[in-house]
Amino acid sequence: MICIIALIVFGVLGIFSTTHRKLAKEALDCVARRVVLRPCETGFDQRIKSLVVGKFLRFPWLARPLYRHFEIFSWLLIGLMVVSTFFIAQGVFNYVRYGNCNGEQGGFCIFDPTVSSLEGTVHGELRNPGPDNDPSIGPEDAPVQIIEFGCFKCPYTKKAEEVVWKLIEEYPGKIRFVYRDFPLSARHRGAVDPSLAADCVLEQDQSRYWEYRSILFEDQYALSKEDLTAYAQDIGVNMKQWSECFESGRYLDEVEHDYEDGLKAGIYGTPTFFINNRSIVGPKSLKEFEKVIEKELKS
Repeated sequence: MICIIALIVFGVLGIFSTTHRKLAKEALDCVARRVVLRPCETGFDQRIKSLVVGKFLRFPWLARPLYRHFEIFSWLLIGLMVVSTFFIAQGVFNYVRYGNCNGEQGGFCIFDPTVSSLEGTVHGELRNPGPDNDPSIGPEDAPVQIIEFGCFKCPYTKKAEEVVWKLIEEYPGKIRFVYRDFPLSARHRGAVDPSLAADCVLEQDQSRYWEYRSILFEDQYALSKEDLTAYAQDIGVNMKQWSECFESGRYLDEVEHDYEDGLKAGIYGTPTFFINNRSIVGPKSLKEFEKVIEKELKS
């Protein structure tokens, strides 16, 4: 079965070398014969066996068993090749689907791969950076302040939206909700543009900002510049003012400021919530948020 590995290796090398193309052809013939349980007539498998074992002749204690059990060794190599191919394909799929090679990790979009094994739960190392001057709902002097760092391209930020709005309805006057941008541009292409577009709506009307924000989360695969423009037009903002704002990148510094504050706060994924001095990472259940909020209200 060493011929299968040789076929792959020489097949790739044959793209650049005529000599290797001939070897790949021999390997293919050998594999075809072995599949129907016929011996390899060209002796290609024996030449490869001699070549490999010859590399270990300096170590007789290793060369002898390798020569005797070369077929087993060949199957082990094939097994390793299949396993490695599977994990490479899995890594490529995860990178395309989730923006990282690890896949779904703890229910949040990973920013820092070095902590990808952490669960999306209350995390003591995060530090509340404050609300800054970002859009908010609820009184400024509310006893509980919830600050969310989210990304319009992150599916888990979208998943958390339902709970966020239920909390706003459930605790009128008791909580202030603040949304701050943390676009994972390194993971999600075009993640900054939706934040800029939303800020340009906010410049004109805060109520329309929340409407626009909800629209952006409805279809995270339709956030091109054309889509963002169409959504702004649909909610009835002044398009001349909005277009000038968006094209000039007027709020790029504001988005970058939020992003830097998130880094300083120790954020490693989105969405991240700060409930006063407590922190939650990931779209948790309504009960889990209520539990933290009720503790803060009592204190």
